[in-house]
Amino acid sequence: MAAAIAFPAAKQEELSGSGWERIQEAPCTLVAEIPVQGFTVRDLLLLQAGYLVNSKQSTSAKIALRASGSFLAWAQFEAVNGRLGVRLTDLG
Repeated sequence: MAAAIAFPAAKQEELSGSGWERIQEAPCTLVAEIPVQGFTVRDLLLLQAGYLVNSKQSTSAKIALRASGSFLAWAQFEAVNGRLGVRLTDLG
């Protein structure tokens, strides 16, 4: 079962006058770093959509969230209505 992460859209009035106008549409890559012990290249090659990987990570554990390689915040996974999301806990 694949999980989708939905992010609420920022309201235009929250962004105007904040200095974000020039870069708010710039693309970035968002990565949640989850350590997976014992994960091999073979495991990676066998991955398919819907596969689950047991990270043995507690759902309450803090994970690093990076935007285009730069540390952004600490986060935790949260399941809501059968969907998996990431909740920001501490901004970097």
